[in-house]
Amino acid sequence: MQTPKVSVLVPVYNGQQNLAECFESILAQDFPDLEILVSDDGSTDNSMEIIKAFAARDARIRWWKNPRNKGLTANSNLCLSEARGQYVKFVHQDDLLLSVHALAKMVAAFDEYPNAALVGCRQHLTGTGKHAFRFSNRTGCFDGRRVIVKCLERNNNIIGQPTLTLFRRLQGRRGFDERFTGFMDFEMWCHLLEQGDFIYLDEPLATWRVHEYQQTAQTTRAQKDGTQNYEQLRFVETYYAKPWLRELATDRMLFAQIYYLRKYYGAKALPLISAMMSQLSTGNYVRQWLKHKLSRPFEKLREKLARQTPSNA
Repeated sequence: MQTPKVSVLVPVYNGQQNLAECFESILAQDFPDLEILVSDDGSTDNSMEIIKAFAARDARIRWWKNPRNKGLTANSNLCLSEARGQYVKFVHQDDLLLSVHALAKMVAAFDEYPNAALVGCRQHLTGTGKHAFRFSNRTGCFDGRRVIVKCLERNNNIIGQPTLTLFRRLQGRRGFDERFTGFMDFEMWCHLLEQGDFIYLDEPLATWRVHEYQQTAQTTRAQKDGTQNYEQLRFVETYYAKPWLRELATDRMLFAQIYYLRKYYGAKALPLISAMMSQLSTGNYVRQWLKHKLSRPFEKLREKLARQTPSNA
């Protein structure tokens, strides 16, 4: 059996509402050298009927149904373990590829930058007036480890969700860290960007559908209502222990992490906060705090203007 260039992975759980549209966007791609792997995680709706109908249409689709529900992270790893392509493209059941050239453009980017480990595109959101982050105002290749620092400075995954990215299968063969659910994608991006650069394509090639039942929304709610499972704390503990991150850490990054760790985790985060404060110093913390407070009105204005813009792109 010929090895495909790209493995498109679709983990599914009760996805009947948007699954057909998701599949249509994949099959519309003008890059034919791909396999499509679909792992149904014990759906109780009509997802299996939709999967079977599309598999009958296109022989590149291979599917299976898990005998018991594994959860998103483990099911994503099962998809990844079955992939044979040089590159891996996740497309989540609620999302879709906006451009028929999405795969072709991402693969071409890897061909142009052999030292890169991850390709991403401009974030596009469906189903919300929420402000979409834009990693940069230009297409280009960026130092991977400094991209991680940039994300931590903003305390946000500004790379984007799995549907917006493409990565090399061999560099991602470790799989997603199953300690994480809400942070599963961002932790994987950091794992990849330790190994190579980040290619950013400044155009919306895919969209991420926002709704109240998705894992990201559940994680955010848990942080706000005090029932969080300490994912961010666990993540920052893991990465701040790496010598390269402590070496590249900026004052802005240290402040942002200290500020939010205090806000969400309190005493649980004190050992990590103390370690970061010893690197930042009280004086630099105060300066960063003042910058943060002064910038908030401008950030809120930018978000308001973005919500009034007709396109999320």
